[in-house]
Amino acid sequence: MRWKYSRPLLGLICAGLILFPLLNVGNFARAGNLQTFAIAFVYGALALSYDLLFGFTGLLSFGHALFFAGGIYITDILISKEHWSIYPASIVAISLTGFLAFLVGAASLRTKAITFAMVTLAFAEAGHVVINRNFGGLTNGENGLALDATRLPAILIGVINTKYLYWLALATLMVVYFVVWWVTQSSAGRVFAALRDNELRVSVLGLSTYKFKLLSFVIAGTLAAFVGVTALVVTGSAAPRFASSETTISLLLMVVLGGAVSRWGAVIGGILYSVANTRLQDLSHSSFITGLPKFISGPLSEPSFILGVIFILIVLFAPGGISGLYYRLRLRFLSTHQSR
Repeated sequence: MRWKYSRPLLGLICAGLILFPLLNVGNFARAGNLQTFAIAFVYGALALSYDLLFGFTGLLSFGHALFFAGGIYITDILISKEHWSIYPASIVAISLTGFLAFLVGAASLRTKAITFAMVTLAFAEAGHVVINRNFGGLTNGENGLALDATRLPAILIGVINTKYLYWLALATLMVVYFVVWWVTQSSAGRVFAALRDNELRVSVLGLSTYKFKLLSFVIAGTLAAFVGVTALVVTGSAAPRFASSETTISLLLMVVLGGAVSRWGAVIGGILYSVANTRLQDLSHSSFITGLPKFISGPLSEPSFILGVIFILIVLFAPGGISGLYYRLRLRFLSTHQSR
């Protein structure tokens, strides 16, 4: 049962986030924090695009980073090397990456389960190798490709304009959220959910499971490319790490942390994971950690170790993630209230 105040609360949260850079309460909205939040919004949107594939359709893909990197690199190459403006470069990058998602999905979805996951991983690793090897002299290899800032609108350049990067990332998150909401509420979205729960029943009804899976795959990949364009503008460069399998694994952790099959859960998971990863890197170099005995400071100095422990605790004590925990507590509260 939907909480009747959910939409007003969502509107209030959105309004608060939009006004946040203007309020500057306690100097909290300084440029460094706005940049951190902008990156967090990017990963929240990216986690939501992956949740459409994994949580709502039940497809475990290890190649989602390929499409994220596609949006980043194609846009960067067109801007920095071909001297396009940001708008046509973005449209072409998203369109080409969406077509790439179609080709990869068409081939990968001939397989199922763990084989499908491994095939998508192989495609992603191939893309990662192409980027690292500086194919055609376009990607600049391991050094990454810096974005030519002179081709961007003036409001997106400079520390003083960080608030516009924040708003751009927030707008991207809102657009992705709306698209995923619209898709999951549509008739196709109901088929996606049916595929996740019982693929055999869908095929018995005479529907093409392959076509609906491919549709989900292409939509998720295109959204990832869209988020990649924003990530490029926010970070200012394209780097091979965006195409690595570690990025997709991080997305899986974000979705599990926030809760699969929950749009807001995936967003919260992506934002929390991104912010925690940034803050833990700062904490790992603090005097508090370095002053501890070596056998303690060693593991604690690695953010991935702490995030791994948090992930294990979530799986053990809150298997539905943050959103699952919320819904269980809410159900318990309502049951207690009704019994009185």
